Amino acid sequence: MTAAHTADAFLLSAKTALAHAAPAMPHALWPVTAFVLFVLAVTAAIDARRHIVPDNWIFLGFVILTGALGFYGSWDMAAHHLRIGIEAGLVVWAVNFIWFLIFARDALGMGDGKWTALAVSCFGVVPAVFAWGAGACLGVLSLTGKFIARRPAQRVAFAPFLFVGLIAGLYWLRFRPF
Repeated sequence: MTAAHTADAFLLSAKTALAHAAPAMPHALWPVTAFVLFVLAVTAAIDARRHIVPDNWIFLGFVILTGALGFYGSWDMAAHHLRIGIEAGLVVWAVNFIWFLIFARDALGMGDGKWTALAVSCFGVVPAVFAWGAGACLGVLSLTGKFIARRPAQRVAFAPFLFVGLIAGLYWLRFRPF
């Protein structure tokens, strides 16, 4: 087996995995799926470092995703993906708003809502819900570890936990052998 054959096999496997990660998208848009994963990873890393999910990266992800879906698929498909993403972001906003009304402080940052909106637009609702569940568990473990180490946390960067949860959710929902 030559190096070129090995590289071709790897690329074919990567294309197939990316196409299956976002089954509601046309399979030929696997590079867009890769780009959205890249954007989500970069914004999670920035959030881990600076405690902010940068709007420009999320906006770029939405523009590329929506434009590719519109030009390659249909504008109805692009609008549908954008709509479910915005709805997911509004759900996160509503939960935070209700929490703020009750406790007079934010429960979570809106960067997490924007991050979730992009993830839902590309991968769907179920992997994002899985990401929130797994992310919450990982966040609690992190806070517990900091409490035990006597380093109380004032703020928790949640996007890194969401990203790990999304990857776990995609594996569990789309790639796990049954």
